[in-house]
Amino acid sequence: MTAAALTPVAGAAADPFPVTNTNDAGPGSLRAAIVAANGRAGEDTIPISATGTIDLETPLQVIFDNVSILGPGASQLEVRRAAGAADFSVFAFSTDAGPSSLTGLTVSNGRAALSGGFAVGGGIRNSEGGLTLTGVVVKGNEAAVEGGTKATAEGGGIYSEGPLTLRETVVSGNAARASNGSSETWALGGGVAALGTLTVEASTISGNVSEVTGGGTRAVAQGGGLVAGVGVAIERSTISGNTVKAAGAASQVRSQGGGVQMNDGTLTSSTVSGNSAISADEARSANLHAGGIGSDSILARNTIVADPLGDANSCDVGGLSTLSSGGYNLDEDGSCGFGQGSDLTGVDPMLGPLADNGGPTATHALLAGSVAIDRGNSFGAVVDQRGLPRPVDFTAISNAEGGDGSDVGAFELQPPPAPAGGTIVARPVAGDRAPPNTRIVFAPARVTFERLAKFRFASSEPQSRFQCKVDKGKWRGCRNPFKRKVSAGRKHLFKVRAIDRFGNVDPTPARFGWRVKRVGG
Repeated sequence: MTAAALTPVAGAAADPFPVTNTNDAGPGSLRAAIVAANGRAGEDTIPISATGTIDLETPLQVIFDNVSILGPGASQLEVRRAAGAADFSVFAFSTDAGPSSLTGLTVSNGRAALSGGFAVGGGIRNSEGGLTLTGVVVKGNEAAVEGGTKATAEGGGIYSEGPLTLRETVVSGNAARASNGSSETWALGGGVAALGTLTVEASTISGNVSEVTGGGTRAVAQGGGLVAGVGVAIERSTISGNTVKAAGAASQVRSQGGGVQMNDGTLTSSTVSGNSAISADEARSANLHAGGIGSDSILARNTIVADPLGDANSCDVGGLSTLSSGGYNLDEDGSCGFGQGSDLTGVDPMLGPLADNGGPTATHALLAGSVAIDRGNSFGAVVDQRGLPRPVDFTAISNAEGGDGSDVGAFELQPPPAPAGGTIVARPVAGDRAPPNTRIVFAPARVTFERLAKFRFASSEPQSRFQCKVDKGKWRGCRNPFKRKVSAGRKHLFKVRAIDRFGNVDPTPARFGWRVKRVGG
């Protein structure tokens, strides 16, 4: 037999390259397996049976061929940059490596190496090929840069130029930090920076930060949890507790998108809550920022946007972009502008803390009495973020019109277990179908010179919330009393409607018309 006959044909099937120990190098190590896989053309598999921690003193070889790395589980194996080692990303994939995948491991303590004033991908850096993460934890990584003309840090946890998919994955406690660019300073995507298409399924992105301090013309922090471009699909996922921070003496100091900044895509059956935007100058969109400078569009369906923290409202829109509703959303502060009849605006979803509520990723449970229970639409999904059945339709709670009894957001309340030897009827919260009645108890004079209008109102049912609108404005959640400065020289119309604790909306809002005269006119 000739030597040529012994040479594997490019692309032919080959034995996998197993990892059998947690050594940094040598036979059976992850480093050796990647080198061997790179040396064979075609798709390869690297199964890892070793458990524990792999401490990397130097960078792993960049992966430049298709590979599936299969770990024993994120709680069983951690791959990390060793303490005191030089800066490098834990995993790096070249364009030719796509499609590749990582499964069942934790990636931590990466710190992106600087290149030309840029630091990208603290934990994972992917070029233009496709990359899928399943059951992976990406935590405690950083992309950081100081100085230079345009100091830019992107993707503290993950940076991807190509198609990126996250399934049952946790991205937590990562950071993109940039400071003191002489012209501009940018920090983008504390958890994830996705330049290509992005799919997030049954995953949690929490506790990440994009932080910027700088002078020059601008210092901008965007996407504390994630920043993404077009072709984004976020489904049955939780984005919580992420932050954007901006400070410094730049002409423009801005933070936006504490949880998410995305240009174009969909949010379905997800929970975006408790994110924050903090700035010494301009802060926008603590939870969700839609679009950039183009006419992109984001559609939200069956999604909770709640509990904005810091210096901004929940939602904001940039450029010519739009943020629209596909129905069955809950917008706590009314800033998202969701206007479908099935949307809940100005109500508290009553979320529990981010916690292990079952399933592979942390979620916010719906507490007893939450108006989000049974007020949603599954849009064809048969499980929630945890993988538990959806919808679970409690007969004691009224559904939203056209809905299927699914809960709004990523979490589906399950019936309590039946006691041994018997059955139970699940009634988590007593409900009703009767809408409340709304009345105005204080209003301006019918004809006045005063431009600051003040209203007080009441509901026939306790614990109600309110939505208000003035003239041709949209319905938005409002406080009681309500104050609004209006223009002089015209008539105005104020409307208010109550929403009870079960999500029933007053179909006949209270209304009041008045005229503001011009002084001297």
